[in-house]
Amino acid sequence: MKIEVDINEIIQFKDFELSWRWDDVHNPNIPIEDKSQIKPLGILESKRINKVITYYESESNLLNLFEPTDWFRASSETKSTIEKFSNNFRILTQGYNENIFISWNRSTCVYTTKEIFIKYWDDFCYPGSDDITIISELTNWVYFYNHIEVGKFWKRKK
Repeated sequence: MKIEVDINEIIQFKDFELSWRWDDVHNPNIPIEDKSQIKPLGILESKRINKVITYYESESNLLNLFEPTDWFRASSETKSTIEKFSNNFRILTQGYNENIFISWNRSTCVYTTKEIFIKYWDDFCYPGSDDITIISELTNWVYFYNHIEVGKFWKRKK
């Protein structure tokens, strides 16, 4: 199953409630080319995408079609732990080249590339506040990040 994006529902960064995470104050080192690959979705499109995500958030729906990893650390405490997570995530998603949806809640979602997420994951996943779901656009995998800095990856069984 492919989750399609209505390109008319991509909104400008200035209208996105989490845009501050990639602004010049909070993230002065993100190049414009990279930032342009983060596509904020409007509320209606976010809600539509989240109808699909809600299905995959149920472990009983995942168990028949997906294999989970154990929960693993997703710490942004040091440069070393940030790189460790990036490397682990790169390995877990090796062979999957589709784009992804990142959802914070029913009305807050972005569409971006796997590479952008890996490069800036600690801007998407804030410890202490964010519980996010990431799903590949071809629904080959789902990743759940918990605000206590752990995550669980589910990949489709072959």
